[in-house]
Amino acid sequence: MEDLRTKFVRYESSEIEESDLLAAKKEIGESDEIRTECLQQLRKELQNLKDIDPCLEEAFLLRFLRVSKFSVPKALQRIQKGYNQQEKILNAFKKCTLTLRKAKKLNHLLVSPYRMKNNSFLFIGLAGIVDHSKYSYMERFYSELLAMNKLVDNPINQIYGATLLIDYTGFNIHSILATTPGNALLFVETLLNMFPIRNKECHIVNAPSIFTSFFKIFYPLLPKKIQNRIFVHPNNDNWKSLHAHIPAEILPEEYGGELRHESLLRALENFEELDEQFLEKFAYGHKNTQHRRKNLRVITVEDKK
Repeated sequence: MEDLRTKFVRYESSEIEESDLLAAKKEIGESDEIRTECLQQLRKELQNLKDIDPCLEEAFLLRFLRVSKFSVPKALQRIQKGYNQQEKILNAFKKCTLTLRKAKKLNHLLVSPYRMKNNSFLFIGLAGIVDHSKYSYMERFYSELLAMNKLVDNPINQIYGATLLIDYTGFNIHSILATTPGNALLFVETLLNMFPIRNKECHIVNAPSIFTSFFKIFYPLLPKKIQNRIFVHPNNDNWKSLHAHIPAEILPEEYGGELRHESLLRALENFEELDEQFLEKFAYGHKNTQHRRKNLRVITVEDKK
């Protein structure tokens, strides 16, 4: 295990070699001077928007500046798209409630305790284990919004990005029926517009034959650059294809890896805290719907007592 610690950075660690961090920042155009200048310019542009009450917190703005390689016009455009996307989300959750007790049973979003060699975090989404005969798509989607908000707020994640591993074990007819074209579009647009993060690669495993129909809906909605980073791995090669991209040392045993499943980090820990953090950011946006956004409650209040 000592060798594992020396080869891979732990997810929670902020102790990344300075030379490596500087190289990563150089790739996205970040320096102390540029960061200060771009934050100042972006705040000024946002304050000039007439119909939007923007979040001006540094951590929030850096989400968009880093993924835009410190282009202020691109970051501004992304933020505006994000606020427009909030309007769609507001309507989508108009009649959705999720009890805290029910929410805590969701455990389909995990993170490897060790980062990839490129220091991106390894995010594991168990897309097929959510029982859509018990959970609506919007109930599940809300839990994913909470997790994404937390993950994208991590500055190391902003700089190095994410490597995704999506497991479709258990994906069935209920999953297909829940994932309508409209729901798929809402998910993709929200991921791209509200939670910008550098997507290194996306690896799909255990895809059943029924997955093909779902994939044909989802795939064309993605930008060409992201399409080129998606890999669908065969189910019968003893994980050789997957291990060519993701080291077995940082994968759990179910993917031919060396980690116990129990060592994976839950992205949906502390639901009440995640809910509070998301709603705090969600309060900013278009002024004419601010009251509705501030009153949005998907996690039911009764279960928070």
